[in-house]
Amino acid sequence: MKPKEKGDLALGQAIGYFMANGYEVCLPIGDKRSWDIIVEKDGILSKVQIKYAGLYSRDGKCKAGLRITGGNQSFHTTKKYTETDFELLFIYTEKGERYCIPWSETHVRNELTVEDVKYQRYKV
Repeated sequence: MKPKEKGDLALGQAIGYFMANGYEVCLPIGDKRSWDIIVEKDGILSKVQIKYAGLYSRDGKCKAGLRITGGNQSFHTTKKYTETDFELLFIYTEKGERYCIPWSETHVRNELTVEDVKYQRYKV
């Protein structure tokens, strides 16, 4: 699968998860924000960043990149997320697992190994 297709798959999983759990899902126009969707439940709005975690390591664990990348053939940019960019990090893995992690509970800002013990309580 191409990277865009992996992102689309993760987006579909996130929308399905939130809707099945009673959230209203709001989709932005364009992709210029540091978040992908907004969810609302009981009057509380949360910005959600959605990532696909692939098998990129020898230990057989899925990893998700935590940065915004862009550019074209002439240049390439990378920007790390800040503490206030979003409230929830939704990750869909290559193994078909889903995680919904409060962004305030993550302290890494480059790459997250989602299957680490500390994130297991966020598996949904």
